[in-house]
Amino acid sequence: MWHNLTIKALFFTFLLLNLASEAQFLFFKKKKAIELNKTQKQDAEYTFSEGMKEYILENYGKAVHYFEKSLQANPTSAATNYMLAQIYFKQRNWYKAQSYSEKALQLNDQNKYYYQLLAQIYEQKQDFNEAIKIYQALLKKIPNTVEFNYELGSMYLTVNKFDDALKCYDKIEKVYGMSEEITTAKQQILLKNGKLDEALKEGKKLIDAFPDESRYVMLQVELLLNNEKYDDALKLVNQLLVKEPENAFGILALSDIYRAKGDTNQSNKLLMQAFKNPNMNMDAKLNILVSKIRQLPNDGIKKQCLELGKELVKSHPTDSRSHAVYADILAIDTQNKEALQSYLKSIKLDNTQYKIWQQINVLDHELQLYDSMMVHSEKALEVFPNQNIFWFYNGLAYQMKKDYKKSTVAFEEGRKLSLNDRPMLLQFITMLGDSYNGAKDYKKSDEAFEEVLRLDNDNHLVMNNYSYYLSVRKERLDYAKKLSEKVIKEYPDNATYLDTYAWILYALKDYKAAADIFEKIVDKSDNATIVEHYGDVLYQLGKKEQALSYWKKAKEMGEISEFLDRKITDNKLYE
Repeated sequence: MWHNLTIKALFFTFLLLNLASEAQFLFFKKKKAIELNKTQKQDAEYTFSEGMKEYILENYGKAVHYFEKSLQANPTSAATNYMLAQIYFKQRNWYKAQSYSEKALQLNDQNKYYYQLLAQIYEQKQDFNEAIKIYQALLKKIPNTVEFNYELGSMYLTVNKFDDALKCYDKIEKVYGMSEEITTAKQQILLKNGKLDEALKEGKKLIDAFPDESRYVMLQVELLLNNEKYDDALKLVNQLLVKEPENAFGILALSDIYRAKGDTNQSNKLLMQAFKNPNMNMDAKLNILVSKIRQLPNDGIKKQCLELGKELVKSHPTDSRSHAVYADILAIDTQNKEALQSYLKSIKLDNTQYKIWQQINVLDHELQLYDSMMVHSEKALEVFPNQNIFWFYNGLAYQMKKDYKKSTVAFEEGRKLSLNDRPMLLQFITMLGDSYNGAKDYKKSDEAFEEVLRLDNDNHLVMNNYSYYLSVRKERLDYAKKLSEKVIKEYPDNATYLDTYAWILYALKDYKAAADIFEKIVDKSDNATIVEHYGDVLYQLGKKEQALSYWKKAKEMGEISEFLDRKITDNKLYE
């Protein structure tokens, strides 16, 4: 705190001395126009000083108060008018900023910063022609200000006066010599006017002026490549690589040239060579690889992406980004197990990456690694306790492991965090309905499902699950049937929804109607529950041998319901 105040105080002293000196100069210069008595002079100096203090502290309202009082004591102070203009400029009050800035310049036309501020005000008002006039006046009036040709050139560009802009840049170049900034500005103008050869000449001049600066060669190569002058680019790159055979960006440019010429194999070899080059930094490699990832899935570059990703990890094993990018490539290639491992390596190096934690949990879910999802979601929550998505994955993991007590805790937390996120809120309430049902807390389960339907009365997934749970419990079967009928009306061919409806009919003892529905879906289904249910219906219809065959088929498909083994052993229905 004290250190910052000291710096501000030193800056204030420096600025105050400069402006006070200017004010004193102005006083003597305009002595014939106005005479200040001792009291007026002291008032003007004191209030100006107080205004500067408040300005430095960014208390602009107070600063304006003091500067206006200073002007009352000395109306011909250019410095005070300038400071008021500065404040109104910061506050985007262009009218007042322009008024005070013009007064400052009228009172003192020898200060380049007064011109600059007024020009900037005109620029903000998009009055570019007036800004041009101010910069022209500045350059004419005040010597040794050639650098302002850059601002003037920018204004000329804005109003499409390209030749005038070029003249400005030439003047700067004449005084200060060649520079990348000016050359680039000139090239942009020339290219905009279709003068490629002249733009290339400017680039050649920069190379000749700085023969040891390989980056200028690469800028010229880039310009040639962008304009499909591949042979000229190849010649220039080869010249560079003779001098600097390990120049990674030269090798990379060579790769681009061969790709443009259709030699993909040679291009790929050179790209890998560039990736292995220790002189190529991580950011450059990432930019290249990310641009290729955006083209996936594409069999033509998939193999190359995998190879480059592997090389990136090998070259930068302690950079979390290398593992994350390689994981992205593996995931796109559906190598989910390998992708998960690479994401885990990334997060071990940097555990603050939200998207990577999300990808880890997504892959845990896809791979059905629910024990891992419990651990990873909880670790993510240590870093992002207020991110509802990780409460969702945490609750889902516990729900899949049938630990309904912990799953409901997680879903309740996620619900609290999702009050302003309607889709996620509905998802959390739905999952709570499922978990409370699993915990046999049917009252809370029903309340959750009813809440979802109040908020979203067309939620067919909830209608289906809710009606199925009611049918299993043999409760409110007419209501369950009504819900299920609404679902299958919308999705008449969905096997899961038809199974629910048939099972409700079964609970209502309408076995024939239930059988009719099962017959439409059972032989096409790979769902063991549907197959077992059909067996139960057949048993109720007195077709015991057929029932037994479907129970056995359900078991072969992996069904592990509570009574299935007993049904098969005793050839008898248990519920």
